[in-house]
Amino acid sequence: MRDLLTAKDRPAAVLSVGLPLLALVAWIPQFLSLRAISADQVWENFAIAAACQSGRFQLGWVGELDNLASMGSFTGPIPARLVSWLSCQLARHAQLYPAQAFLIVGLVLTFSLTLVACRQIQFRLETSLVVAFLITTAPCSFSRVGHLSLAMLWPVVPGLAACYVLWWVMQKRAGGWSGLAQGALAGLLCFPSQDYYLVFLILQLIACFGLVLFLATTRTSDLAILGRIAGAGLLFVAGFGVVMLLAESPNLLAVSIGGPPMAWVVPRYPTEQFQYGLLPMTWLISSPWHALVNQSFATAGLPTGYESYWMSRGSLLIPIAWLAALWQLAARRSSQQQMAWLQSPIPLLALLLGLVTFLALFCMTMGGLGTLFAVFVSPVLRSLNRYTVFVYGASVLVLASLLDASLRRRLP
Repeated sequence: MRDLLTAKDRPAAVLSVGLPLLALVAWIPQFLSLRAISADQVWENFAIAAACQSGRFQLGWVGELDNLASMGSFTGPIPARLVSWLSCQLARHAQLYPAQAFLIVGLVLTFSLTLVACRQIQFRLETSLVVAFLITTAPCSFSRVGHLSLAMLWPVVPGLAACYVLWWVMQKRAGGWSGLAQGALAGLLCFPSQDYYLVFLILQLIACFGLVLFLATTRTSDLAILGRIAGAGLLFVAGFGVVMLLAESPNLLAVSIGGPPMAWVVPRYPTEQFQYGLLPMTWLISSPWHALVNQSFATAGLPTGYESYWMSRGSLLIPIAWLAALWQLAARRSSQQQMAWLQSPIPLLALLLGLVTFLALFCMTMGGLGTLFAVFVSPVLRSLNRYTVFVYGASVLVLASLLDASLRRRLP
């Protein structure tokens, strides 16, 4: 086998085997801890069991149609039901706890979908494997094990890659069925199984569309060209939105028949934004110091409950990526170097990191637009600190793009 691999192929072959195994090893302590489930995992275990009654794949609400109002709880979009069913099958055949089986399925999905999305951005295989490993072992993933469906980050990089593809589609003005199909494919690759992530994906893509259209107006004032750019982008967003709508269709149907789920009926209060909202400081504090800072907050009387801003931990990769992105955008280059740089993913991913950081600071922080939404519209979306995973994902992609460019120069 060794003779069949050239020197050029061996690093990719080693990483293809080593990084997935290393990611699984990193999750062993959490895998063993899932024998004693938390309160949120009680519902997740119930959903997995309900998804596999008599070996049948079931879509929709927990319970029968005539009992929906009294149940008042949903089991998630179509992807969530599919993941639950796969987890149930694995649990039955491998004699695992449901949550343990869900963790294995989630890790496989996270690694594989992230790998595919990176290849969509045209990263080298080695770079794509590194990104998949960093997302699978993200600090904000480990800190969410108590709510297992949020610990699985497979929509993150595909969602960011969708923004990258949208940028390309609008730049090429790819209209007609091509733009619609590419938007639908990007939505399918996200495989949204968690409602918070589904909302974040849609908001993020709309913001990307607005940013690209704004940048286009700085280059041309021709309304015909701007119209074609906007049309291509709208078709992509429409294809993406249709997939999101279809993914949520069982929940939407159940709401129309049985009324809102329990999560909407249980009283929520706008003040909860100041416990569950995003605190940017958590991006800059690495894991070893979380406990110390958290204890200081508790001593000072600040809320540090179970579902708090500490549940979506950041990483030092985030500020490092900010500095790298600023350096890339501000660096001076010759005309030839500038042309090669513009054709690489680096500038788009640097701007994407800026966009998701802006969304996080402007919409998700305590006292931001998310708090205004909770006050004047509905407080149901309270845990906006969960958007940290997209800031982390964009940071990883920026650093990976620099790694990829270096590898292409050294290993053409």
